[in-house]
Amino acid sequence: MIHCALCFHDSGERYKTVYCALLSCFENTSERIHVHALIDTSAAHCKPWLEELCARYGNSITFYENVKVPKEVLDTFPGGYVAIYTEASLYRMCLHEQLPEEVEKVVYFDFDVIFERDIADLWNMELGNAWMLATHDPERVWSRSKQEYYIKALDLDEKRYFNSGVLLMNLKALREASKDGNVFWKAYIAGAEKFRTLKITVFDQDLLNHMLSRDHEKLLLTDISFNYELCLSDRRFLRLKDLKGKILHFPALKPWEKFFPAQLVYWKYYSRTPWADEVFPLIEERMFDPTDRIWPFLMWLWRKHTSLRWLARLRGSR
Repeated sequence: MIHCALCFHDSGERYKTVYCALLSCFENTSERIHVHALIDTSAAHCKPWLEELCARYGNSITFYENVKVPKEVLDTFPGGYVAIYTEASLYRMCLHEQLPEEVEKVVYFDFDVIFERDIADLWNMELGNAWMLATHDPERVWSRSKQEYYIKALDLDEKRYFNSGVLLMNLKALREASKDGNVFWKAYIAGAEKFRTLKITVFDQDLLNHMLSRDHEKLLLTDISFNYELCLSDRRFLRLKDLKGKILHFPALKPWEKFFPAQLVYWKYYSRTPWADEVFPLIEERMFDPTDRIWPFLMWLWRKHTSLRWLARLRGSR
């Protein structure tokens, strides 16, 4: 049995994206999966959809609806408010407290992930005593200004920086480390002043990299195929043939907001959901959005990219 976890707040129709993520996961593995869904009150209405999906594939799901982020942690944010990320974005920090003791590890993934490979490939990796296994992207390019205020401010190892959207987490080791209180909440409170200095914050990711990027014993790294980020600042979003056999992540470019070639994989799974009749209208709406200037540029770049490789160097905006 593979255990996986999602944590989400539903801002309208987010549950449809969660549905696609789980559907792609189930479609690409032959093993049984138990889903642990940490949700707030906004997502309660989506439970029947996710229960039906899990049952259809012979999988199971448990909902955790009373997750609380400590007030001391919320107070570290300006105005005591987590802004666009919502409190649900912090729920992954207490998976070791919420999930049953018999669950000793879990694959955590964000809602904006699509599986084009077997989740068992990640689940079966050895953790030893490490707290988690994540993906380092060797093609990530940092701008000089971001290196100055981000890498240096948080004392990160740039060569071991990781995205927190897909993680294999050692819950047994985290429970041991949290005997005197949740190790992540304690670090949040201790580092609050440092995090406030950042111009741009990715709250959980800031903390995890600050804590672990330099610790080779607590953090293990694997290759980018387990968290293949599709961003505007590289050309991956153009190359459909490179998406096979990977766990795809849409951290900045969202298929439901903009149109770009790589999002067709997302719509492939959306077309197998109860909302399949929405696919073509949604694609058309994004392709011909008069306020969107990205799509015409992408089409031009797609045709010309072989002679414009120098553009790949202008990727310092991440």
